[in-house]
Formats: sequence, structure tokens, C-alpha cells
Amino acid sequence: MKRLIACLVLILLAACSPAATGGIDRITAIPSVERTAQPTLQPTVTLAITPSATSALSALIAQAPSSTPRSENLPPGRAAEIAAATDTALQITPRSPVTFTESPVRMTFEEFYDGYDLRTGLVLSDKLTALDGEQVMMEGYMAPPLKPQLDYFVLTRIRLAFCPFCSNASDWPDDIALIYLPDETTNVTEFPVRITGRMEVGASVDQETGMVSLVRIYAERLEILN
Repeated sequence: MKRLIACLVLILLAACSPAATGGIDRITAIPSVERTAQPTLQPTVTLAITPSATSALSALIAQAPSSTPRSENLPPGRAAEIAAATDTALQITPRSPVTFTESPVRMTFEEFYDGYDLRTGLVLSDKLTALDGEQVMMEGYMAPPLKPQLDYFVLTRIRLAFCPFCSNASDWPDDIALIYLPDETTNVTEFPVRITGRMEVGASVDQETGMVSLVRIYAERLEILN
């Protein structure tokens, strides 16, 4: 029995030997991974500003109108004078020429804009743009004021319970106008009013309140309608 087992072991060893099976006489090498060539970095380009270009840029900066520092203690009417000077310096040009046969020109809130652009905001109408610097007549309501005695107020299309104070141009509603009154002040009224005066169009910052406006009227006459 022991002799039979020994023979079987010898047979199994002979069957598993490299000579019988061909065996594994070497290890197959793992193929090398080729590295991806790195892109060649382009040299940095440096722009040199010539003295003549510097002089031209300085001239442009000098010609640009600078903003006046805001003051909360301006005398009555002084903020209107500063705003008027800014309007003169930054007068806008209409996209399409519009002529008017009457003066003052009757203007309504519905005629202010031609829609809204997601990038630039409210689109000013050709009529509104053409009225920049012209005499107009508008009707509306006084918004609740920031102070009892007014030398300015916000004219609104409908009666409001609060003053729509705007801190930037994107806050500006499409149905208001900032009204600068003549030298004398006036009291608030709940009745509709008619304003006659010079209209100015374009973003401007009131130097007394910090309010940003897109449409202003420098009133020459105020009528209370009842």
C-alpha cells in the first residue's frame, strides 16, 4: 500500500514538472506606459506703454467730469445746481431724432421706456431721450417726502405710501421722476400735481440725499389739481 502511494506521488510530480508542461520559464514584462507629451508653454507677452500713449490717456482722464463729493448740509437749491451742472456735462444723444411741434411737450410715464433689457436694464424711449434738456409738462402724485419742507420730491404715476428712494440705477422704478423745485419750497399735497419745467435724462446722483435718478425735471411751475 505504501509502495502504491509512493508511486502515485512520483507520477504527479513528473506530470507537474517544467519538462512535462512547458512550465513558466520567464515572467512577462508589463508594457511600459508612454507619457503624454506636455504642451509647450508660450512665452509671456509684455505690453509696453509708450510715453505718447500715457499722455493721451492722461488727457482723457483730465477731460472726464468728476463726481462731486456728497454733502448732507447743502443749502436749499444747491443740490439742484450741482445736478444741473452734471446734466450739462453728460448730455446724452438720442438714438433717433424726434421733433416736437409744441412747447412744453406733454409727457406721460407710459412714454418713458421701450421695455427692459436683461443686461442694461430699462430701455429709454426715443421720445424721452429726445426730451433731454427740453421743456415738458407732466402730471402725477407727490411721493411721501424725506423732509417736511420740500425743495425736491419724487413724482409718481400713482399715489404711494412711501418714497421710492433709489441707491443705484437698477433700483429705479419705471414710473417715477425726480423733481427739483424752484428756490422756494412747498408743502406736501395728496392731490395730483402738474409740473412744467426742463427735463434731463440719464443717471445722476443727488448730492444731498445720495438718491440715484434716471429722469429729472427742474420745475418752473407747480400746479395742484383738485
